[in-house]
Amino acid sequence: MTRRSCAIYAVGIICAHLLVIGIGLVVAQVFRNLMHNRLKREIVLTEGSRVFESWKNPPPPVFMEFFFFNFTNMDEFLAGAKPVLTQVGPYTYREYRYKTNVTMVENGTRVSAYTTKSFVFLREKSVGDPAVDAITTVNIPAWAVMNKVKGSIFKASMVSFWMLSIGSGLFTTRTVDELLWGYEDPLLARLSATNPDVEKVFGLMYKKNGSNDGEFVYHTGEQNYMDYGRVETWRGQSQLTFWTSNQSNCINGSDGSAFHPLLSKDERIYVFTPDLCRSIYMEFEKEVKVRGIPAYRFTPPHSVMASKEENPANEGFCISPKECLGTGLLKVSPCRKGAPVVASFPHFYLGDSKYVKAIVGMTPQREHHQTFLDLNPTTGVIVRANKRAQVNVLINRVPGFPKTRSLNDTIFPVMFLNESVVIDEVSAARVHKLLLIVTLVSNFPLIIVGLGAIMLVVFIILLVRAHKQKNEVKRVVFTKPLYATTAEEETSYKPVSDKEKDDPQNGTYIGLTPTADMQS
Repeated sequence: MTRRSCAIYAVGIICAHLLVIGIGLVVAQVFRNLMHNRLKREIVLTEGSRVFESWKNPPPPVFMEFFFFNFTNMDEFLAGAKPVLTQVGPYTYREYRYKTNVTMVENGTRVSAYTTKSFVFLREKSVGDPAVDAITTVNIPAWAVMNKVKGSIFKASMVSFWMLSIGSGLFTTRTVDELLWGYEDPLLARLSATNPDVEKVFGLMYKKNGSNDGEFVYHTGEQNYMDYGRVETWRGQSQLTFWTSNQSNCINGSDGSAFHPLLSKDERIYVFTPDLCRSIYMEFEKEVKVRGIPAYRFTPPHSVMASKEENPANEGFCISPKECLGTGLLKVSPCRKGAPVVASFPHFYLGDSKYVKAIVGMTPQREHHQTFLDLNPTTGVIVRANKRAQVNVLINRVPGFPKTRSLNDTIFPVMFLNESVVIDEVSAARVHKLLLIVTLVSNFPLIIVGLGAIMLVVFIILLVRAHKQKNEVKRVVFTKPLYATTAEEETSYKPVSDKEKDDPQNGTYIGLTPTADMQS
């Protein structure tokens, strides 16, 4: 066997092995499974893990924007007209959040922590000065007190007299700072004199700057990667007590700061939000890219805030059969000390059109009012998110308060917030590096198949060339003399001389001559 034949056989053997091994690894997904198992082991909430420090102190900047609705036709509204509201904002704050008192519990399978939040005003990202800009809106403390005493004629009459004497009306004008961070309300101050449990100060964000929502206990994800970041208990409870069904009182999902890796488009993402006093779910909407990182966008579907008629599972969020609001609304008074506060998406997005038509100035738009999470499906990392929620007050006729006689049931918007985050460049670079490693390792069998394919091409080329060379072998043609008589007489052998010469190295010299020469 020639050297060239050996090379051809070697190339063929190597090609066959590469293709068989590569295709086998692709079909079995060995390297992909190895990489996924590695991610499941590393993305856990334990000391020294890849994600633990960033979970405790998230590096991407979070911004909180507040938009208020300024009430511009109070007299006309009290006379029966639709309220006219003008949106004012944003008033933007940089939100700093970090976890404190982080403690491993239950043999390291759970971790407890408090999430502390603080806010710093950003003038360059805001429309005005919150200490100066005034907003006319619903007098929430007054409506809370009126709803609290409406069952007692005596108490209602007494509160009505107090409101008249101190000049506390159904609506109030306050600065943005006061509405957000608190002001001493005269009616609450009067009540606190007789009831020390009543807080004198009211603010939509009162006591929320530099504070936390209570202790959370999370699953670390060590036992099951699907439980990574899932809330086990909040304030020592595994079930809420605000609602009327066990399903509604369930604490499902994470707190919105961590999501398990290897996400699927078919799954529902659950998030527990203390601000809404409930868990909500999100479903896949579309694929997006943020800073070059692929992500799945998850958004709350229409069914999350649908009425009990559209979604019977939401019946548990009705405080009573008479206090069951329509699609797009959630009355959160059970966790707001009885205040008639109603939560919705901004501008009643995903809500019943009747709520939009009842207010002049409501223009729901998907782009500006949708809540969404953009999650990288491989790592579960949040690459972009916008949490948007609106605070409304239910105003209506309240027995014992003459000023409310002319009012119809109205869901009155006060303000909405937009809490947003986009992954920073440093974190994005780390995610890119991790995704590159995952891609290379997972696709390593394809590289083997590719090499096998290249060797197959080389093998085919060598075979074709060898076949051509075999057909092009030169043949020696001996010319027949004209005077040869027979085929046997064409040639004969004779020594070069009468005496054969022996060459010790090359042997005897033989001469090849035509037979005719011998005869002559």
